[in-house]
Amino acid sequence: MTENFDAIIVGGGASGMMCACSAKGKKIAIVDSATKPAKKIMVTGNGRCNLTNLEITSDAYNQNIDRFLSRFGWNETSKFFSELGLVTYADDEGRVYPLSNSAKSVVDVLEYGAKGLTFFLGEKVEKIEKGNGQFCVVVNGKTLMAKKLVIATGGNSIEILDMLGVRYKKFVPSLVSLQSKGTRDLNGVRVSNVLVTATNSFGETKSERGEVLFRENGLSGIVVFNLSTLFSRRDNFTGSMLIDLLPDISKKDVENLIKKRTALGTSLDKIFVGLFSNAVANEIFKQTKINTNTSCVTLKEKDISLLANAIKGLRFEVCGHLDNNQVHSGGVSLEDLDENLMHKNVRGLYFVGEVCDVDGVCGGYNLQWAWTSGHIVGERI
Repeated sequence: MTENFDAIIVGGGASGMMCACSAKGKKIAIVDSATKPAKKIMVTGNGRCNLTNLEITSDAYNQNIDRFLSRFGWNETSKFFSELGLVTYADDEGRVYPLSNSAKSVVDVLEYGAKGLTFFLGEKVEKIEKGNGQFCVVVNGKTLMAKKLVIATGGNSIEILDMLGVRYKKFVPSLVSLQSKGTRDLNGVRVSNVLVTATNSFGETKSERGEVLFRENGLSGIVVFNLSTLFSRRDNFTGSMLIDLLPDISKKDVENLIKKRTALGTSLDKIFVGLFSNAVANEIFKQTKINTNTSCVTLKEKDISLLANAIKGLRFEVCGHLDNNQVHSGGVSLEDLDENLMHKNVRGLYFVGEVCDVDGVCGGYNLQWAWTSGHIVGERI
């Protein structure tokens, strides 16, 4: 059986659905291995779907994409979803959510926008070929034909890209928890309003302030996710993380604080009671190798300096990543695509969303790229 379409979109996630909704008046086929479209959207933003950010700039991405954002940025995204009936609000940090605080609201309006189009869900692409100016996509024995093909398969695109014979940068997990030894005793502990500085094996550093969640085998939380890009974009998850537990206080003032607390006359292992949790205090002593089986009044100047250094830079070695990444780094280079994201060497072949080598930090930036790229291509196919 052969069916003809104006365009075939492989991938029914955020970028693929935006592309389909933006291709007004065209006969479109959307192919996805999932049984429901936009399935990944359901888990974004802890199920709330942080769909964009009022402070969208290229600074949040791995490269300058202003030429695309200027054509369809956060304002255009908000207008697009408003016209589909979605009501949104922005929090104090500029993150935009549906008023319902439910990602399903976003999925519902996208499905409404794509009504009348043909979906092939739960279907696997078996083969892609091009000949006589048309793409032939074989899906579970069915042959779909179109002059235009859009790839919107995210970070799970290796097989598809190999079928197409296009070059791409290796896909690497990004916005991911970082693996580290020595965090077992801190499992489940959160530290808030800390300054975290990551350093990769190339000597590059990046800092961010916020909350860190310790896991049995590593570090997590939005701050860690954002700093993980320092490692993922280099495809090398080795380096270190330094956590300044009191970023608003200088080392000298931390030393004075410790000296004041010695006047409590408690045992040394209780000197940080009321300041840090027991688990964090134990980690400070562990990293300074100071014996706590004594009174705090016995602390020497060098010990106080060591403790202050640890508080201002609790150190954890990065030795990998966990399996909870939100996006991937890598993909098809924008250098190989034109201003409408069509491949320069294959006419009619477009790429949108995460399959492009564009990745951003947390806060609605990656979904904005999905909307931006999807809309630009949807208007062209």
